[in-house]
Amino acid sequence: MDTTEQNQDELKSFMKSMANPERIKIAGLLGVETLSVTDLSEQLGMEPHDVQRHLDQLAANGLIHKEGSLYKLDAKKVEKLTRQVLAQSHPPALEFEGDEFEVKTLRSYFSRDGSLKSIPTQQKKLMVILNYLARDFQPGVRYPESQVNQMLRKYHDDTATLRRNMVDNGILSREKGIYWRVEPA
Repeated sequence: MDTTEQNQDELKSFMKSMANPERIKIAGLLGVETLSVTDLSEQLGMEPHDVQRHLDQLAANGLIHKEGSLYKLDAKKVEKLTRQVLAQSHPPALEFEGDEFEVKTLRSYFSRDGSLKSIPTQQKKLMVILNYLARDFQPGVRYPESQVNQMLRKYHDDTATLRRNMVDNGILSREKGIYWRVEPA
């Protein structure tokens, strides 16, 4: 098994260990002070054998250490694993295409999660954003307003402004609540 696979297995074990609410409570208490099975049992109102079962799971994953009859959280290991999990949860940076101005504008206005931070007021920047959003609309397909709203909501909550700007700038056409993408000339 290579290092990457070992790391993934370690992260999976960590996440499995911390997926249990009782184990999270135990880890939290052990992060504050060293405690015995009896101490934990009394503080959590759990049976000692249930506490021991959770401690065994945490210990098997190297998250706690036993010192005599007391248990202590390995806070550095928990922090390291938590950082690794969080690092993997960040979506990758969005890749934008276009000329330098378009890429710079898109990077400025879109968050890492793909949502639009704000709607530009400068016309040139607005057109870059609207043309980017237009990629979701297939030429020749008719969309009811509710579907257009749903498609635009993943970018920004102000779907009415986005819709209106797309129509006003000739990207979408509208008739009786039905929208379609305008083919570029």
